[in-house]
Amino acid sequence: MSFMSRSARLMQAHTTMAKSLVSAAPARALSSSTVVCNNKASQQKKSKKEEAAVDDSTLTTISQQKEYTTGLARLREHYHSTVQDDLMVLTYQHKFHPKTKIPEGVRVELRGHKHLRPNPKASSPRHVPELVKIDVHCMMKEALTSKFNLLSGFMAIQSITGAMPEIIFAKKGVHPWKLRSGNPIGCKVTLRGDKMYQFLDKLVEIVLPRMKEWPGLPEGAGDETGNVGMGFPPSALSLFPEIEANFDMYPRMTGFDVTFTTTASSNLDARLLMSGFNLPFQQKNRSPPAVKKAEDATPEAGSA
Repeated sequence: MSFMSRSARLMQAHTTMAKSLVSAAPARALSSSTVVCNNKASQQKKSKKEEAAVDDSTLTTISQQKEYTTGLARLREHYHSTVQDDLMVLTYQHKFHPKTKIPEGVRVELRGHKHLRPNPKASSPRHVPELVKIDVHCMMKEALTSKFNLLSGFMAIQSITGAMPEIIFAKKGVHPWKLRSGNPIGCKVTLRGDKMYQFLDKLVEIVLPRMKEWPGLPEGAGDETGNVGMGFPPSALSLFPEIEANFDMYPRMTGFDVTFTTTASSNLDARLLMSGFNLPFQQKNRSPPAVKKAEDATPEAGSA
């Protein structure tokens, strides 16, 4: 009986173990399937998050691009298609002779603390004069009494250029002018690229033709290093379309200066480049050639 009882107990144990294994198998399968499903769901969530991040980045990049143009600016295209070729022909030199010859091994001392300029580069398609940047800046005397008076000029320069100006602070104090070091006295903007050509186009086509009694830039304009500057009175600021449409928003009009920075090495090349953009220059008052009046040959009444 003992042997039979032991065998019965063993058989009962085997059956219970088999039942437990059979019942545990589908649970394991379910657990593995749930893990796979969870992994797939997490991967899908990650992919959706990445796609959303890409969409957000594209939206931010598109929103940052305030102005979208399909082509070059009008004056930039005019420079590359017409002015550049004409300048290469007009400034070409068959024999290149540098203007200044410095002896070797000799220290040359110049008067007036002037520095020697580098020799001009030979004419080639790579050295054609080109407009690099335009600087627009203004100084307001009213800012000496109150810094809030500078806001009108600040807003006006920002409107006509389309760029955020930079505040100019006084470096030194001048007691007779009631100027202290560190006080804001003006603002400036540096334009490059398409904004530079758009401002030049607006200046040449709209503002300069409407200025009364303005003969143009002097014939000797330039600083011998390829830069050309010009100043405008406060009345010229109101001729810009951005100021003219909202004239009442600017209580104080101010004058401003414009400086054209080019890669030219002489005043002649710089003036030649700027004249290609229809910027007028004065001509010297040359007296017209004297016209000889033909004396009327009248036959004298002679005695017969």
